[in-house]
Order: sequence, then structure tokens, then C-alpha cells
Amino acid sequence: MENINNQVLSVRQLLALTRLSIPTYQRPYRWGARNITDLLADLVIHQNKSAYRLGSVVFHQHTDKDGKLDIVDGQQRTLTLMLTVKALIEVLDEENRDRKEKVTKFQRQDIRQQLEALREPIHDFMKRTHFPSRASEVNLRRNYLELHRTVARSEFDEQKIDFLLNKCQVVCFVLEDISEAFQFFDSQNARGRDLAPHDLLKAFHLREFAEHEACRKAEAVDHWERLPSRGGPVCSDSFWV
Repeated sequence: MENINNQVLSVRQLLALTRLSIPTYQRPYRWGARNITDLLADLVIHQNKSAYRLGSVVFHQHTDKDGKLDIVDGQQRTLTLMLTVKALIEVLDEENRDRKEKVTKFQRQDIRQQLEALREPIHDFMKRTHFPSRASEVNLRRNYLELHRTVARSEFDEQKIDFLLNKCQVVCFVLEDISEAFQFFDSQNARGRDLAPHDLLKAFHLREFAEHEACRKAEAVDHWERLPSRGGPVCSDSFWV
């Protein structure tokens, strides 16, 4: 796999990574309407810039044959970007299916090709990713519907799409030591929401499971997320399906 440590990646390059993973110790996905509004407002405010930094993403690189890239810091932002591009791909499909209507949004062939290239890695990520928290399921579905409505509008034109895919960037850091990765998780940057004490407690204990105890780890996560303080029972079906 290409070395992405200390590299600046565009959103398109970030979402094209084939081994992205959400580790079990991560807190639920909690971005809401305000975060979505701020992200989309950034596209309007900065779209004439040659580049715009969205922040950083910290990964823990597994050293086994799978080589998974666990997202240690930047989960909220990365998942929201993925939802946005997924919504754009769906809008593209809707336009392609409706042959009676004149296609007005996707006239640039390069934009079409870039979205098509992201279809498979996003689909694969969604297929293998399951969220044990009902809060994540609800927030992901709600935000996707809102993003779909937004990107389907005519004012979300190809200039904004191009800016999002190619000029919005993140700085990537890759750690191979799980202890260092946890330290980053412990000190999430100020742009995200503060970690609750139970998030840190769960993460601290889950990282002590050995690789061969994956089933026990999954059971522990399931039990933890079912506790009343986590927002109710777990939804067994994945949002992505």
C-alpha cells in the first residue's frame, strides 16, 4: 500500500483508500445538523481557493496481512465526507436512470469518472463496516438523507463538487504502535466533540484484547453499547445495507 504517513490527501484520495476501518474502541458517530451545515458552508466560502485543509486524520496501521487502516482521529469528518460522496453517486445514478430529463448537474466527464472511481471503495467500506451503536445508525441515516437533499439541488454545482473532491484536503498521520494510537485517541483535537469518560474507559479496556480474541471483543462492545447510558438497545442491522 502507498505510504500516506505525513502526506496531504485530497478528499478523493482519502476515500479511495481500500483498507479504511473503524476500530471497536471508537465512540459513536455523533455529527449533527450543525456540523453538516458548517461543512457545506466551508465549501461555499472557500471554493475559490486553490486548496482548503479540512484538518488531519490519524490512522493506526495494522501490521498483519490485512493491513487495515483504523481511523483513530477524524472518524466524524471522514464518515461525513463519505456520506456526501455516496449521496453524489446516488444523484448521478438517478440522473442516468431518468433518460427523459436533461442532465444538468454532471456535464463534466472528469467529475463523472472521479465519482465512478469512488463507487467501489465506498461500497466495500460500507459492506464490511458495522456500527454497534444505535446512535451511530440513526445519525448516519439522518445525515445521509439531509446530504442527499442538499447535493441534489442545482446550486450544488460541479464547481462545488470539484472543490470537494480535489481541493479539500486532509493531512494523514499513520501510527503502527497501538499505544501511540490510543494516546492520539485520548487527546482528540479540539475541532471534534470532547470524549466522554465512558468513551475513554471503553477504549482503554478494548485495546487490551489480543488479536485472537476478536469474538470476545465484539461481545464486549455489544454489551457496552446496550447499557442505558449509551442510548438504548443496539440495532442489529447495519445502516450501510
